[in-house]
Amino acid sequence: MRKRRILAISALKGGVGKTTTAVSLAAACARAGRRVLLVDVDPQGCVGASIGLDGETGLDAWLVGEAAFEDVVARENRQNLDVVVAGARLLAAEDQLREKGKEKRRHRLERRLGELDGEAYDVVLLDCPPSASLLLENAWFAAHELVLPAKLEPLSLPALERTKRFVAAIDAGRPRPLRIDGVLPDLLRPEDSRVGRDTRRDPREVHEDPDPIRINSALAEAPRTGKTIYELDPGARGAVDYALLAEDLGLV
Repeated sequence: MRKRRILAISALKGGVGKTTTAVSLAAACARAGRRVLLVDVDPQGCVGASIGLDGETGLDAWLVGEAAFEDVVARENRQNLDVVVAGARLLAAEDQLREKGKEKRRHRLERRLGELDGEAYDVVLLDCPPSASLLLENAWFAAHELVLPAKLEPLSLPALERTKRFVAAIDAGRPRPLRIDGVLPDLLRPEDSRVGRDTRRDPREVHEDPDPIRINSALAEAPRTGKTIYELDPGARGAVDYALLAEDLGLV
């Protein structure tokens, strides 16, 4: 039996293609025949908006025990790809978690995912909020691995450094360190290659980064149509790049 992989797609910086990566990587894995669960842990709720799902109830209710998993998971929209949207009250759910003891409030999502053994998911992808928060801690404690989307520009380095410091702080409370699969150079233009090499030099001292995702209009257009990149244009270079990323990460 394949071991379930739980990956957090995270960046302590907005506008770096985090949700695009979470949705596209989930779709790539599902297209390759893996059973995938995509969970939106970001109160902004961009996952549901990106793929045409109603975002009224989702993780907000499931996380605090107000709804069962079956009541919040969207199963019928795409083959092999189940989705739990953020829900309209996810920030309020985070406030409820703060009332619990330290360990309970940080591990609630981990426990919820642990209840899904009968679902036989191969891959669980968590789209994380862009700032340090209790919801982000929940995602990182639930995950086994971390993928860090980043724009290839010098100003991205401080955000990457903050992320690595936060990972180290989280690792202090984990039985095993959170594995960083790599910094994902997102939305790369040909002219970015030199600055990209400079920006990635420090992260490469720690881990080997995946190949970059090249910018293309289909990746920008897909969320506006409520479709994944593979539903909109499976031949687009963005679709090819995310399929290769799924292979590089050993998810397919």
